[in-house]
Amino acid sequence: MKNYTIIISIILLLTAIIDFDIPYWYYQLLRWAVCILAVLKAYNIKDYRNTLFIIFCIIAILFNPIAPIYFDRDVWRVVDGITGGLFLFFEFKKWYPQKVSN
Repeated sequence: MKNYTIIISIILLLTAIIDFDIPYWYYQLLRWAVCILAVLKAYNIKDYRNTLFIIFCIIAILFNPIAPIYFDRDVWRVVDGITGGLFLFFEFKKWYPQKVSN
C-alpha cells in the first residue's frame, strides 16, 4: 500500500500546484482513490482514539464519492495539497527509526 499512497499523494500535489484543464471524470476517479486509501489507512490503525485515525476519517468524508461535498475549485486545490502532503508525511514518517529513551 506504500506505493499507492506515494502515487496518489504525488497526483494530489500535482493537481493542487498545477492548474490543469482536466475533465471531471479525473476528479471523480481521484475521489474514489483517495477515499478508499483513507478508509484503508484508518482501518489499519489499531487505536481508534488516535488523532491519526480521526484525520483519515475526515479525509475519507471529504473525498466521499457517494455523497460528495462540493467546494469551489480553489478550495479543492488547497484541500488536495494538504491531503497529499499529509499522506506523504505520514508515509515517510514510518520509515525513520523511533527514538529510544532510556
